[in-house]
Amino acid sequence: MKKTAHSSNGFTLLEILMAISIFAIVISLAYGSYRATFFIINTTEAQAETYSNANNALDRMRSDLGSLYLGTSGLLQGEPQNFGTKEAVKLRFTSTAHLVLNRAEQATGYATITYTVDEDSDTKSLRLFRLDKTFRPTESEAKETSKGLLLCDNLQGVRVIYHSNDRGQQDNWDSQEIEKADSKARRLPDSIEISLLFINPDNEDSPFQFNTAVTFPSSEPIEEELP
Repeated sequence: MKKTAHSSNGFTLLEILMAISIFAIVISLAYGSYRATFFIINTTEAQAETYSNANNALDRMRSDLGSLYLGTSGLLQGEPQNFGTKEAVKLRFTSTAHLVLNRAEQATGYATITYTVDEDSDTKSLRLFRLDKTFRPTESEAKETSKGLLLCDNLQGVRVIYHSNDRGQQDNWDSQEIEKADSKARRLPDSIEISLLFINPDNEDSPFQFNTAVTFPSSEPIEEELP
């Protein structure tokens, strides 16, 4: 009986398995590179947003405090607060840095600016608010219920330190109480240091910290000796 040659145009099972294995390895490498690339992009964007938020918030606070007014009925009051282990502050002062956000509102010279912090009930992060009200020294101070506008969030801490040659370094200040105790005492600290600590998603024990400071030159008159 004459044998016929057997020809096959297909792939063996071993060849198919090898091809699938090679394809899986290539896809795994490509997917790993894809994930790494987008992780870097997302991390960079998140850090850039944090830096932008920190810069905007500190610029606003520096501008407000740099225009601080302690004339008639003017004040500077600051006290620390805590949300569990998180540091926070309440800061209230008069300033000429009033922002007119309503076209119907008339621009005025002075405002009472209040910075407060609260804790987001969902994320447990801190949020910094800025309240700006027209300063009217003749009106009685009513308890403020509004927090104002959100300045920045995703915070782990807010810290304000007052530096004074007379009183040293402290975390609270009250210009009105200082004046009551001694009418000739300097009501301003020599400088105020502000620190914003933003949550670091990669390491909660190492938050992103941003600092700024505002200095207040002495307004004491210089006595000159008469000839």
